[in-house]
This record gives sequence, C-alpha cells and structure tokens, in this order.
Amino acid sequence: MTRRPKSAGLPPDALVMPGVTDTGPLADIAARVQAAHDALSPQLRQAARYILAHPEDVALTSMRRLAEHAGVKPSTMVRLSRALGFDGYEALREPYRAWLRGGEGAFVARARTLQARRPGATDGPGRAALLEEMTAADVGALREGLTAANAQALQRARDLICAADTVYVVGLRSCQSLAHLFHYAYGLVRGNARLVDGRGGMLFDELVRVGPDDVVLSIGFRPYACGTVEATAFAADKGARVVALTDSLVSPLAHGAAAVVAVDTASPSYFQSLVPALAQIQALLALIVAEGGDDALGAIDRMEHELDAFGAYWTEPKRRRRRTP
Repeated sequence: MTRRPKSAGLPPDALVMPGVTDTGPLADIAARVQAAHDALSPQLRQAARYILAHPEDVALTSMRRLAEHAGVKPSTMVRLSRALGFDGYEALREPYRAWLRGGEGAFVARARTLQARRPGATDGPGRAALLEEMTAADVGALREGLTAANAQALQRARDLICAADTVYVVGLRSCQSLAHLFHYAYGLVRGNARLVDGRGGMLFDELVRVGPDDVVLSIGFRPYACGTVEATAFAADKGARVVALTDSLVSPLAHGAAAVVAVDTASPSYFQSLVPALAQIQALLALIVAEGGDDALGAIDRMEHELDAFGAYWTEPKRRRRRTP
C-alpha cells in the first residue's frame, strides 16, 4: 500500500494538501494537523497526510476502506481523530461531508487551495516554497517506490509481460502519456504490444481479441477514468492477466490483478503528480531489458539501424571545408 517513508523530511507546512482551503470547512482540520504534527506517531502522520490529500475519500468511503487506502489500520483513524481533538471518527468526518455538500469540484477546491495557501503565495519566496513542497512530495513518493513490495511487484510484472503473447497497454486521459511512453519504449525491444487508447470510440474493439495468454498493463489514478476501469474489467473477464499501475492496492484497477505496483500521486498542486508513476514505468522497462539477454540487445540494435535509415533523429550537418586558393 502507498506509504510515505519516515525519511521524507517533509515540513509541517507540506501537510497542507489539495482539498483543504484556508477559508473552507476543512481549514480547521489542516490547522489542527499542523499544530499536532510533532507529537503524532509515524502512523498517525501517514493517516493525517492521507485525509488532507484525499478529502473525497473521507467524505464518501467507510472508515475501514479509508484506512486501507491510507495503508494504516482502522484503529489508527480513530486515534488520529482523538489526537486532533475530535470525539471520534464521525466528528472528524463531518467537515469533509460539509465540504462535499458545498458542491465545489475536487479540482476547483485544489486550485483554490493553491491560490490561497498562505499570504505571499504569489511572490518570489512563495513560489519557491511551493516548488520545494512539490519536490519534497515527489521525492518522498520516489523513495517509497523502492520498497521490497514494489520491487517484487515490478519483477512479477516483468515476468508476466515477457511471457505474454500480446501486451495491451491501457491508460486514458492524464495517463495516456504514461501508456504511450511504455508502448513506445517497449516496442524498441519487442513487437507484441498494442496501445489501447479508444480513438474513434473503439476502446473495446481494440480489446476484442484479448485472451488468457495476454497481459493488460492498466494505468490509472484517482479520479479513475471510467474507460480504463471498464476496459480492465473486460480484459480480466476474458482471462487476461492484469498488471495494474495505480495508487492503491484497493484501487478498482487492482481488483483481481496478477501484479499491482502502487504509487503515491498526492501533490500540493491542483493536479496529482505523475512523476512517481513515470519512475515505476522506467524501472519496469529497465528490468525487461536487463533480463532480456541477447534477444533484447539484438532487437534494440535492429531498431536503431532502422531509425537511422529513416533519418528519424536529427544530426548536426557536416561542415564543408573551405578551399584554399
């Protein structure tokens, strides 16, 4: 499950995460977390970071499921509520429900937070602080990706992909760029991948031949694209093995998956960070080539020669020598 490491070194200010505005119903909770930060245990800090980063989950899901998403025990949510001065979890949850009833979309709320995060947010020092917090969040998530669980999941993903007849790569909306990168780079090594992007409304047409000997690499994070969730379930029903790159072990993409690589996408910005997911894709591609032997080397060599023959990449033109009189 997605967990932030103790060594991330994030300051209390970095706990002001998307969804929490300085003037909205969640401002009091953010202030309480900042005030209590030093006294909280690592597990309580992890839970606090999660509820501030994912207000929709707090408002809409059960305490048990929220704890699963956050990577902590349900009792941790109760202890966090009391540590923040609430009578119990339901009292902590009520401001989130009030926020959701206000009708403001999650992205708008996060953008409003970004604009009103603190006095001087638009001056030079304010911009520098924001960039530092965004970098700190990404660095923490990148370190988290080095866990033994993720290493095992990547190795499992590598084995499944290398044994597949066809690898279908699914990633829609903001995740399309990640899917395209994997499809392109993997295509330098093997020619059995298909990019499923739903062009022309033919999302399921592109999966019509998927079967038990195939693998679907499914990429998606909250808010999950409906097409990605439905396409993944469709392929799984047809017997394909799913490799999920997502933000939680209880993500809809992870349900029944043969391998789950979980990454944290939380960011102080209005939009989630894709940097940790990109790092995992690069790691997966590296594993495929590192263990691919002569076949991988030969495929890359042939592809490079083909690209050179087509003049795919720019080269500096040779300078003509001046003739001496």
